[in-house]
Amino acid sequence: MKTGLVLEGGASRTIFTCGILDALLENGIYINYVAGASAGISYGVSYLSKQIGRNHKITEMYMSDKRYMGASNMFKKGNRSYYGLDFVFGEIPSKLLPYDFEEYKRSGENGFGAVTNIETGETEYMRVLAADKKWTVLRASCALPLLFQPIKINGMYYMDGGITDSIPFKYALDSGFDKVIVVLTRPRGYKKSPEKLANLIKVTYPKYPKLAEAIRNRHLMYNRETEELSRLESEGKALVLAPERDYGISRLENDPKILLPYEKEGHDYAVRNLERIREFLRED
Repeated sequence: MKTGLVLEGGASRTIFTCGILDALLENGIYINYVAGASAGISYGVSYLSKQIGRNHKITEMYMSDKRYMGASNMFKKGNRSYYGLDFVFGEIPSKLLPYDFEEYKRSGENGFGAVTNIETGETEYMRVLAADKKWTVLRASCALPLLFQPIKINGMYYMDGGITDSIPFKYALDSGFDKVIVVLTRPRGYKKSPEKLANLIKVTYPKYPKLAEAIRNRHLMYNRETEELSRLESEGKALVLAPERDYGISRLENDPKILLPYEKEGHDYAVRNLERIREFLRED
């Protein structure tokens, strides 16, 4: 039996996931495959490189830095995004808090990011490669509409993978895994509502009607996915780890004093559920 790890996105809310991932590594639980959307895969690669505490340090040291995120980045030529792309995906992993590209390469480069093709409105899944020091796939998977410019990869333009596949567990199962551990950033039972900015997004991207349609239907996709996850869990094919309540963390929260306690919630939750996680993995 092969088990994959699947990580929902959620921008700043995904700090909950970071706590879970660190707790897994601290307790010798390493799953050499991560499929994720948006911040899920961006944080997940530090799990694959076995760098305990790296995401914690990024949050503590840089999340409140205007170079990391802030409206001023929207007006910088060559950036035009709410996040400082070269700072987040360049300077931090290459200089400030070095990412262990060699360990990731030795592990097999088994990080896969969901991205949305803005022309077709369909999900594509791309392997995160150690040779890509600019983290192009991570940039594309995190490219929130209105807050990012589309990211060009092989002549096509992509945005946030969470638009079309927020929780890519089906991709993991279709890739040959028998079961999945899925980390959510919303509590069980959460139902997504229609996107309030759907009309604005449609006007902003007039050349990409399929993107606008995907965003308009995103809540339907998401709610179907969580229902399917519940079924898979009842069949023993999925183990879902999720916040026990809504902590009210916005996706653009950048205050470490708010985020780090939420990370600890994720860490403590994983520790409380270690035996359940180990039992699920025992068949492997």
